[in-house]
Amino acid sequence: MKNVIWTIVALLFGALFIWSGVAKLKDPISFADNVRNFQVIGDPIAPAVALFLPWVEVFAGIALMSGRFAKGGAFIITGLMVFFTLLMGISWIRGLDITCGCFGDNDIVNYPVKMTQNIILLAIGFFLWWRFETKREPASMASGPVT
Repeated sequence: MKNVIWTIVALLFGALFIWSGVAKLKDPISFADNVRNFQVIGDPIAPAVALFLPWVEVFAGIALMSGRFAKGGAFIITGLMVFFTLLMGISWIRGLDITCGCFGDNDIVNYPVKMTQNIILLAIGFFLWWRFETKREPASMASGPVT
C-alpha cells in the first residue's frame, strides 16, 4: 500500500509542476514581468529566465512521472523549491508587493500562505527525492510501483 501511495504522490507532484510550467509558457511576457517583480534580475536576463524556467519545470515533472528518471526529476524540483522559497522569503523581508506567477496567475502574493505552500511542496519534493535516492535501482513505474 505504501508503494501505491508513493507512486500516486510522485504522479500528482509531477503533474503539478507540468501544469505550473505550461501555465507560465502560455504567457511568457507576463511571466517575465513577474520575474522582474522580485527585483533580483532585470533585462535581458529576466525574459530569458521566463522562457527557460517553465521548460525545466515541465521536463522535471515529466521525469518524475516517468519513473525511470524520477530521482533526477525529484532532485530538480526540490532544488527549484529551495530557490523559490528563499526568493519568496527575501521578497517578504524586503516588503515587496509582488505577483509571483507561480501557477500562471497574477494575484498579489499573500506571503504567509505562499511560504506555507512552498514549505509543504519543498517537503514533498525532498521526501520523494529521498525515497528514490534510497533505492538501489532506478525506480520504474513501468516495472511496477516503487518499493
